Amino acid sequence: MLAFSKIFSQKRPSNLFLALQGLLGKKQEETDGVKIYYLSNKDDHKLKIFINFYKLLKKEKPNICYIRIFRYAFFLNKISKFLKIPVVFNTSHINDCQPDLEKIKFSFNFLKFLKSIRIVIQRHLNFHALRKMNIITINKYHAKLLGEKYNIKAIPIYNSMEDNYDENQSEKKKQIVWINNIKGRKRPEAFIWLANQFKKSDYKFLMIGNLQSDDDCYEKMIKECENQNRNFRYLGGKTSEEVDKILAVSEIFVNTCAPEGFGNNFIQAWFNKCPTITLSFDPDNIIKNNQIGFHSRNQKQMEKDLRKLMDDNNLRTTTGERARKYALENHSIINNVKKYEKEFNKIIYASNNKKNK
Repeated sequence: MLAFSKIFSQKRPSNLFLALQGLLGKKQEETDGVKIYYLSNKDDHKLKIFINFYKLLKKEKPNICYIRIFRYAFFLNKISKFLKIPVVFNTSHINDCQPDLEKIKFSFNFLKFLKSIRIVIQRHLNFHALRKMNIITINKYHAKLLGEKYNIKAIPIYNSMEDNYDENQSEKKKQIVWINNIKGRKRPEAFIWLANQFKKSDYKFLMIGNLQSDDDCYEKMIKECENQNRNFRYLGGKTSEEVDKILAVSEIFVNTCAPEGFGNNFIQAWFNKCPTITLSFDPDNIIKNNQIGFHSRNQKQMEKDLRKLMDDNNLRTTTGERARKYALENHSIINNVKKYEKEFNKIIYASNNKKNK
């Protein structure tokens, strides 16, 4: 699923989930009792997305439309507004909060030049659409940025994850885990570098994630590290359930990605009592303020911070316990669903009052 919208229907208590594009040619499918509708297939023209979106909204007459894709925010909002359906947009990345991210690039290739112009215009239209929607952000920094810089009111609600620690817990092993899709902005090379600094330790360094880079440099880098470092293992992609089981018996979680939204791997690690070392991204300074790990900021400091956790059993244990306590208080599905429900009910109530006037 590339992106999705959730539509809350008046006709039934369950929600409808929409994906912009299906990769297997299906129009719809059901997973864990939830229906997913695909607005287009891989080779369809993009216009089909908006036609099917319009048809489905007109048919279902939902109370509210919840959108989590910035790329088509302008058109999805226009369609929803035309059908008088209130819209909520939820940020998922820092890029969703920046209207001037792309610049027009001059090129002697006229088509490339036109594409550059289109990308810039499309971003400005999408960002302008945020001013006409109800905004929820994935973290407090996004809400502050939108409010202070662009005068866009936003409500922050953190991501949530299932807590499976009690059923998965066992004795912790001397292993350090990195979890992310393997591509440039996740900076897997920083974890490989870190693993190589501890070749002679008694800790295992586990890398989890699907290779997503078009460049095969990461695949070569991983294989080389596996061949030269007995403590390093690449486990490939894993399901969320499999990741939970690995984290439940691991001692430390390492994150090396560039600043973005709010990675669910942070939350999974915290639920599973894993102290966190992050290279350059600490969402809302949670790790620092709650003393659940270290925000290292550079690789040499990351090495020192990791060594500190590896060498101090008491520090590692108490930090992991604080991490779980924080996750239970702030990333519980039940608690955060109540927050969404409260905001959605306010929006629906205001919309109904407007229609009745």
